[in-house]
Amino acid sequence: MISFAKKFVAALVFSGLVLFPLVSSADQDSRIHAAADRSGPVCFNELAFGTGYVWGELKGDDGIEIIPFSVRVGFDINKLVGIKGSSTLQLSVEPFVNTIVAPEKGIEAGLNVGFRYKAPMKEGISFFGEVSSGPAYFSIDTVEQGDYKFNFLSQFGAGLEFALTEKIALDVGYRLRHLSNAGLSQPNNGINTNALIAGIVFLY
Repeated sequence: MISFAKKFVAALVFSGLVLFPLVSSADQDSRIHAAADRSGPVCFNELAFGTGYVWGELKGDDGIEIIPFSVRVGFDINKLVGIKGSSTLQLSVEPFVNTIVAPEKGIEAGLNVGFRYKAPMKEGISFFGEVSSGPAYFSIDTVEQGDYKFNFLSQFGAGLEFALTEKIALDVGYRLRHLSNAGLSQPNNGINTNALIAGIVFLY
């Protein structure tokens, strides 16, 4: 557990330190066009880098463990759907490359698209709920999915976002994940997993 915690913190710090200069540069460019961007029905408003820990059970006695890494791009669509007030509905695009560590080494990679709803609870803290789905490559063979590598990953989650500064936040949450191939191949029993996630969020 201590080893995992160290890796978890290191991944977050690495993401922030390495990617912050790129984000800062992008932020300067975005401020130039902020007025124009905000006038449209869809506008870019978040860039997040996340990791965490995924676990679940496979048929037999094997458990599955995954260390996720994702980049989430959020677009405010309040004007598009007619939402007013302090809550925000986002269209989220989230590419991911996850490391499978058990029952054997492998890779889970793909792209999820979905929605995240965020509502302020009190100063500096917001609640979010999210749902997303998309294609995923799953490199290991399992009883549930056989040796078919193309699947779909669906995720349902909720959590809290904590403001660190005016432009940077930390989010933590839980996701229920379901991996299956939508009947494109047999077997297709699906793999259900749990995920604890955390990420650095850059706000625009």
